[in-house]
Amino acid sequence: MIAIIKANFNATITDLLLAGCTDELDAKNQAYKVFECAGAIETVVFANRVIETNQYDCVVVIGAIIKGDTDHYEYVCQYVTQGFSTIAATKTTPVIFGILTTQNEALAYERAAIDKMNKGQEFAVTAMEMIQSFKSL
Repeated sequence: MIAIIKANFNATITDLLLAGCTDELDAKNQAYKVFECAGAIETVVFANRVIETNQYDCVVVIGAIIKGDTDHYEYVCQYVTQGFSTIAATKTTPVIFGILTTQNEALAYERAAIDKMNKGQEFAVTAMEMIQSFKSL
């Protein structure tokens, strides 16, 4: 089973990414459970806690960090990237990094829209591939 953790901050983007992800998993009859949390920063601790339950074969984190007028974007991106780097290096459950980091909302929307490239679908495909890869060990 796959755990999907969706950040609610920038929900117009993350909702689309989640829809693309779950549509792909549904099409492949892959079981999943969706969790929601406040924002991209919170996905780090939430993913760590989900992994500790030992109930999931893979974790997909979905979020959107969009650059604004302050340095906050840089700090959030750094924290989230470092957090998931640490998780990847210390845990044995694969984590799919589905956090968009874009310069503006238009670029985020282009990567999330169902009728465009929807990266959520890609996150689902990667999760299923990682599950199979881990099973082959």
